[in-house]
Amino acid sequence: MIDPPPGGPARRPAGPTRREIVQGVRRELELAGLESPRVEAERLVAAALSLSVSELGLSGGERVDPGAAADVARAVSRRLEGQPLQHIEGTVDFRRVRLVSDGRALIPRPETEQLLDLVAAWRRGRDAPVDALDIGVGSGAIALALLDEGIAGRVVGLDVSEDALDQARENARRQTADGLELRLCPPDIWSALEPGETFDLIISNPPYVTTPEWTGLDPVVRDHEPRVALDGGEDGLDVIRTVVSGAAAHLREGGALFLEIATHQAPAVLALLEAEPILTDSRVRTDLAARPRFASARKAGSD
Repeated sequence: MIDPPPGGPARRPAGPTRREIVQGVRRELELAGLESPRVEAERLVAAALSLSVSELGLSGGERVDPGAAADVARAVSRRLEGQPLQHIEGTVDFRRVRLVSDGRALIPRPETEQLLDLVAAWRRGRDAPVDALDIGVGSGAIALALLDEGIAGRVVGLDVSEDALDQARENARRQTADGLELRLCPPDIWSALEPGETFDLIISNPPYVTTPEWTGLDPVVRDHEPRVALDGGEDGLDVIRTVVSGAAAHLREGGALFLEIATHQAPAVLALLEAEPILTDSRVRTDLAARPRFASARKAGSD
């Protein structure tokens, strides 16, 4: 019989702490050349452990068991394979709305939040409830933010992708959002509407990457986000032309059109807007980095 070691039965070595796990992940991400390894390490570990980043920081001394460590390793492996961080986390925040994030729809960008600021400023000048049309609704980010913030009382969201509409429906259920109607639309967009159907606001973050630019995109974007949400044709303006050409017919008098565009497209998009005789007050505004990013126009008539 073998006597146990002094002090009782042998114990399994304790696992690493959460803080040590974060440090190890940070080193892996640094070696892989990621731009923000510390921030990403914290977010990856927090997601794998089903914690918020603040909860992770406050509990850094707690030990991580082997099962949880394996979950972290899987999350890190996915990131090193090039998957977007938001897909690994499974959610993304857009203004006050938390959205499911996966490959069905484009991950909403911070610049698009600024587009909502412009729309909110326009909305403050109107007393009546606003009906809105969101072209290329995607995950539902813009539509759900419009409803959540009371900018619009009703939103019709159009998309050519049934996958994107599925994600938008899921996000609407999570938000228990009333007032959102989702419709599949063909590439010509406007046939998805009833004759004479009009709105106070038409908003769109359309595909505006040029087809030649597509192959040069960051692989995280090119390989994991839907091309239909990004590729706007040879000059990036295919969808924008369609939106601008039909907007006036579906805007009420004094209604507004807001678009997110690529920075180099500002002169071309402004020319498209100014060529529409019923649209007025055409302009391009810059984002927080002072880059031309947002185009807008108004349908002639009372404000």
